Amino acid sequence: MKTFQQNKNQNNGTIKPKLLRDINNRKIAGVCSGIANYFNLDISLVRITWFLLAFFGIFSAGISTFMVVFVYLLLWLILPKNSMTYYIESKEH
Repeated sequence: MKTFQQNKNQNNGTIKPKLLRDINNRKIAGVCSGIANYFNLDISLVRITWFLLAFFGIFSAGISTFMVVFVYLLLWLILPKNSMTYYIESKEH
């Protein structure tokens, strides 16, 4: 009989992650942490990239700050919440 971890590792090629807002690791709405989870990236890297796109959009003609904020708000409205809640049991005596 296989363990749960062995079955999980065996099925990695067939299970595709869903793009969801991660409300457990959110700063504002969980959009950046949801994108980080979906693409298996560091959450801080996604947040910094999003901020830099918005900040340097002020100085650029190609990407406007309004567009970056608009896309964030749109994703906030469109993406469903990740409703999974994780509980960690403490073994304090």
